[in-house]
Amino acid sequence: MKKMLFLMALTILGTYTTLQAQTSKEILDKLSAKAKTFKSITSDFTSTLNNPKAGVNKTNNGSVKIKGSKYYVNMGDFQIWCDGKTVWNYNKSDNSVTIDNLSDVKDGGFDPSEMFTIWEKDFSHEMKNASATLDGVACYEINMYPFSPKGKSYHTITMFIDKAKMEVRQVQVKTRENATVTYKIKNFKTTTDIPDADFGFSKSKFPGVEEIDNRL
Repeated sequence: MKKMLFLMALTILGTYTTLQAQTSKEILDKLSAKAKTFKSITSDFTSTLNNPKAGVNKTNNGSVKIKGSKYYVNMGDFQIWCDGKTVWNYNKSDNSVTIDNLSDVKDGGFDPSEMFTIWEKDFSHEMKNASATLDGVACYEINMYPFSPKGKSYHTITMFIDKAKMEVRQVQVKTRENATVTYKIKNFKTTTDIPDADFGFSKSKFPGVEEIDNRL
């Protein structure tokens, strides 16, 4: 009987230790530590907008480059550059670019440069599923909620993190308009040397572009 009780105690202790190792904080801390060793990040992804109220369910291919606080997102008809201070949003359909100070628009939306560290400030989080799978890959599923939702376009961010690689495989952003934007990572590279010029809008490459400068 004593041996059985001892084995049961070991089993319970082992289960408790495993659960403790799977808290959202520990996983996100590991993800942050790894991300901070990257000189840069390049990735191809699919972006799916699902808005039942508007009858929209659309998927686009895209790519992103990240270097510190700088980023470049290419979604085909839409492109976004950020050099850490200024953000340029280009719309191919009307050949226009909207220019904003990063500080003026940063709090409202999802900043790609903070994809791997966004939870470090002003967010609560929880382990939604420590045994999730995504396309057959074992993942941690973690929900994050902004402490100050006022002014933000979203209320929940769900991340699927590859257990073996400790890399983000999918990010799901739930907006206040009951829409969901899902970013699924297709590939992930961290060894590319990206020139700073890639993170700024070059007017000469878009003849006739209309500039809408909100910094004035």
